[in-house]
Amino acid sequence: MIVKFFRRGKGSGVGPINYLLVAKGGKPREGAKVLYGDPKLTEQLINATPFKQKYKAGVLSFTEDAKEFTDEQKKDNMQRFEDTLFTELEPDQYDILWVEHTDKGGRLELNFVIPCQELRSGKRLQPFYAGADLVRVNAFKNIINQEYGLTDPNDPERKRLINPYVNNAPRPTPYDRPPKSKEKEQEKEDNEIIAKPESTFALKAAIDRRMRHRLAEGSLNGRSSVLYALEGMGLTIKRATNSSISVAHPAMTRNVRLKGTIYEKDFKALSQQAHLIEGRQGDYERTSESRGHRDLKTWTTGMEIKKEYHEKLYGDIKAPEPLALVNNHVTSKEPQDNAPKVEVPTPQRSYSGPRP
Repeated sequence: MIVKFFRRGKGSGVGPINYLLVAKGGKPREGAKVLYGDPKLTEQLINATPFKQKYKAGVLSFTEDAKEFTDEQKKDNMQRFEDTLFTELEPDQYDILWVEHTDKGGRLELNFVIPCQELRSGKRLQPFYAGADLVRVNAFKNIINQEYGLTDPNDPERKRLINPYVNNAPRPTPYDRPPKSKEKEQEKEDNEIIAKPESTFALKAAIDRRMRHRLAEGSLNGRSSVLYALEGMGLTIKRATNSSISVAHPAMTRNVRLKGTIYEKDFKALSQQAHLIEGRQGDYERTSESRGHRDLKTWTTGMEIKKEYHEKLYGDIKAPEPLALVNNHVTSKEPQDNAPKVEVPTPQRSYSGPRP
């Protein structure tokens, strides 16, 4: 399982809601199922939010088939994720919509949309900020993957040669090559992008495609050949660490960081790659228990920090007093001062589960 947060969040509420529930042509999206929340309410809260960042959306994405999960397991994952984001906040302080998707292969996706407003005070709510929350969220992901025995994206066996590929696409191999004519067209296009890139994203994608092509040709056999290939593209090597290579481009104001196995210091040619992965796999499995303890400690520490942050922002905001509902059934003209009062309970989640 991996946790993704999408970049969008500044438009009206109809955008994310339609993405989750509506297919092209206005028909209901196949395989979409509301697990918790009210789509209309979430849309209205997003539209009423006065802040620039109106909502935060993302997904818990699993490689496993949706049929492998019970409803209780889905609820457990959802609740523990909410605990991780909204540490110590009460259910009436935030709104969240959960929608289940299954792709053509049957994989489970638990999508969420959160209006960026604390509901008691109307203050800004920031569910996720990478600089402060990424480490804690990653620890949550690792705990869930280990506890449920899910596919681990950190497993060396699943590590990608180049990062990133297209989201959710199967991991390609150097042998997944297009026809020669298509290769020539792509090479020309990539060279034009590298010469005059419009953005860092486009530049990185073009570099990755060229490096993947060279790997398939067999011209890359280690770190030195990778550096030589990058310099041949007109790039200047600025930094080479154990896990990445940073390059400079004349048209870019900032260095471009390239990540993935192919850019690592101990990258070897494909003939040696299987042996290298096998060694990493053994090391990874041997440290499973210690990594589990480290993730739990990281998560617990992060929760304390998030708790203090929320208390500082919303600690003085009290829950509204329960409404006093007066029985309006009048049997006489006498004043109804002694009419019975009915307490309205504080909103509760319809699911619960143990925390990491």
